[in-house]
Amino acid sequence: MNAAEPPESPAGSQPRRPAPFFVIGCVRSGTTMLRNLLRCHPHLACPEETHFYRWPEPFGSAAYARIVQTNPVLRKHREIDGISEAEFADILAKSTTRRDLCDRYMALYIAKKKPGATRWFEKTPQNVYGAGMLGDWKEVRFVHIVRNPVEVAASLRLGKVMNKFEPLGAANYWREAIENITTLRRAYPKRMHEVRYEDFTADPMGELAKLCEFLEEPFDASWFEGMAVKEVSHADESVLSPQEQTLVRKLCQKGCKQYGYLPT
Repeated sequence: MNAAEPPESPAGSQPRRPAPFFVIGCVRSGTTMLRNLLRCHPHLACPEETHFYRWPEPFGSAAYARIVQTNPVLRKHREIDGISEAEFADILAKSTTRRDLCDRYMALYIAKKKPGATRWFEKTPQNVYGAGMLGDWKEVRFVHIVRNPVEVAASLRLGKVMNKFEPLGAANYWREAIENITTLRRAYPKRMHEVRYEDFTADPMGELAKLCEFLEEPFDASWFEGMAVKEVSHADESVLSPQEQTLVRKLCQKGCKQYGYLPT
């Protein structure tokens, strides 16, 4: 079988569709970098962030429908994905659960953008707030990328991509994400693959090979050629004072210990 071909199926049956997976992690932890790399894989397709699992309003409520239909960021993402507002309204009306909406959206996205893909994945960092619902997909897998919380807090303070966060809010953004992901990992340890941002940027091809093995997908380094990967650090920019760094480490102490981010 050619590395870029989908898995074979028994004669007369439909091609096997591998289970989807979610890239999760705190914002500013490298989730976008990882998504963009995985998009180069011939089997995999991923839209812009959907935020379908972020919002606390129950699916089917007027509040949920209003948020996902009118949020300007999500409307822009659908524009990039090539999905019209009329098409989205149609699949939203036909869906009965978040999972149903996700399945319909991904099927439409693949048909429009990457019809050769055999598997979809999704990347919205804030979806960790719906981590319990993500775990309800019995076959789904999770890819968690984690980054030093001091670097995350510094990036959030700079506010180059998102609104600016002060150290207290930034630290709790990281801590809450890690707590939700830790609960998810304890519940489904065999369905989660974790990698540190620092390790990934140091050896992207090696880490991608491990990730593809976890996903049971073929790996060919040539698919990812031309994708520049390098670690970005704000340590020398004096973004956070020593006192602010201490605050971040204190609030994130448990997660820092868990992932090896305690200062030596």
